[in-house]
Amino acid sequence: MKALLVTAALALGTVIPAVAETVTDWRWLEGTTWYVPTSGLPAYVYTPLTNTLISGPDQTVYTITGYRNGYFWGRTATSFNNEPATCKSLVGSVTPEGKVYLTFTNWPYTLGDIWTIGIGNMVKKNREWTMVNQMSTGGTVAQVGHWAYMLRTRQGQSSWNSLPGVNMSVPNFMQPCLASAPTVSQ
Repeated sequence: MKALLVTAALALGTVIPAVAETVTDWRWLEGTTWYVPTSGLPAYVYTPLTNTLISGPDQTVYTITGYRNGYFWGRTATSFNNEPATCKSLVGSVTPEGKVYLTFTNWPYTLGDIWTIGIGNMVKKNREWTMVNQMSTGGTVAQVGHWAYMLRTRQGQSSWNSLPGVNMSVPNFMQPCLASAPTVSQ
């Protein structure tokens, strides 16, 4: 009977909704490292005072050091326009369906720091999970917007040895941000 209904629907040109992808357990995120590939490097800085927009390469690397019940945390290093990397702490959440919410604060944090907020989705591209994220940060002087399909990198991959836009290895790029990072008890 079901086959007959599907055949009839196709003959009439009726659209049959696709089945949603299976809900994923995201515990595997713990211990992973993510970076911005070359295609995602351009970010934009808007200066409200002069009403100008400039672009520059923005390499961001996350090292996710922990995961619990849909929440993850770790360290982030970011270099905009080939400046020395700045360090941030990261706390994020991921829903069973793969929706991502990110919050970054300077590391170490000082009173009055501006937070960076990001949203995104876990998306499969070429049979690999990507983390497509959008972020914004800034205040009255300048605002930064950036989005990218962040990719996972591992030791031994070319991206691990030479990050796009900064030509540094992941360990060298992240080193100042991982120093004396506190641990979170499980």
